[in-house]
Amino acid sequence: MTRIYDALRKAETRRDRLGSAPVAPPPGPDPAAGWPRPGADTTLVPLPLLGGVDMNEDAARETTALRLNLENSLSERVTRSVMFTSAQGGEGTSTIALQLAQSLAHGASRVLYVDAHAARPVCYADDSQRYGVLDPRVAAPAMSGVMTPNLSAIPVTEEAVRSGIVTAPAIRSIIDAAVGAFDWVIVDGPPVVESPDAASLAAQVDGVVMVLHAGRVKRPVVTRAVDVLRKGGGRVLGTVLNRRIHEIPGFIYRRI
Repeated sequence: MTRIYDALRKAETRRDRLGSAPVAPPPGPDPAAGWPRPGADTTLVPLPLLGGVDMNEDAARETTALRLNLENSLSERVTRSVMFTSAQGGEGTSTIALQLAQSLAHGASRVLYVDAHAARPVCYADDSQRYGVLDPRVAAPAMSGVMTPNLSAIPVTEEAVRSGIVTAPAIRSIIDAAVGAFDWVIVDGPPVVESPDAASLAAQVDGVVMVLHAGRVKRPVVTRAVDVLRKGGGRVLGTVLNRRIHEIPGFIYRRI
């Protein structure tokens, strides 16, 4: 009886998290075309991503600057892999990672978004296992059920949610399989101070971007997080200052 109750409660929680089932979009190119199937873990296959995050004019401009910096830093890579992480939770890492993924996809790049934050995932496979769906916590209501061309996702697996960890070998296998099939792999990683697996994940990608909540995160915490990543073999490319508050109007900042 207890097992039945737990199963029902789990299903109920999943429905609350994903909301009502999205209307299936019209058939499009299979994002997993060319993905290695023989012996592959079927839970690590790219799915079309339904939903997206808001991106205002300022965010679009800053995301473009971020893209250019990453392209310059990783110019020799066929498939560029970047992990977004933070020193602590609540910095807005998932939003920044998804904004970049959307921007790249709109620019005709083939993008794979990988949710690697097992403790607080934001992307789930729907009940049919045909689509990745964003959690309402980060998804924009206006983009509910919308599928962005060229953007695919690998949600956190049920096993990873149970264990609380996405393993480094799993990320390595995804990146290796993505070469040639995708132009970018965007890994949404866990916060460094709270997650012992963050450093090992960072060592699997070409570079790491730290997301900092303006006015919230303390310098010693960031310094410690960067040190942990570098000692673990990660290449920290730079930082993104999120949720800045402009003391003067934004149009003046843009002209300075």
